[in-house]
Amino acid sequence: FLGGGPNIKSIEYASTAAITDAAIVSPAGTSERLIATSVLFVTDEVNTTAVGVRIGFSTGTTPTTTGVILTHPGLVPGAGLARGDGSGILGIGAGNESIRITHEIPTGGSARAVVSYFTIQDS
Repeated sequence: FLGGGPNIKSIEYASTAAITDAAIVSPAGTSERLIATSVLFVTDEVNTTAVGVRIGFSTGTTPTTTGVILTHPGLVPGAGLARGDGSGILGIGAGNESIRITHEIPTGGSARAVVSYFTIQDS
């Protein structure tokens, strides 16, 4: 199923401001789980400050321990960080958990996250 499976989707989340606990993608219903297969976070080279980031599974607050799938304390302008290539599983959210992001302000520029994922029914 993985590695080019027909049900893998990707979504981009772009911002020019600080983001706190924003859902990049949410399950369609309470009986659905998200499975992350890759995650990428990049900063614009025109940013004048480093950008700290956390991405993970939660129903409300971006996690700081369990459920984190990508984190960095401060990516310098023009830098990026990635995990996974879409051919394996990075993490599985609990029923109704979104993939959420929190990051610092990308002063003078922007930041983008791209997540690939698929969904399954919660048993």
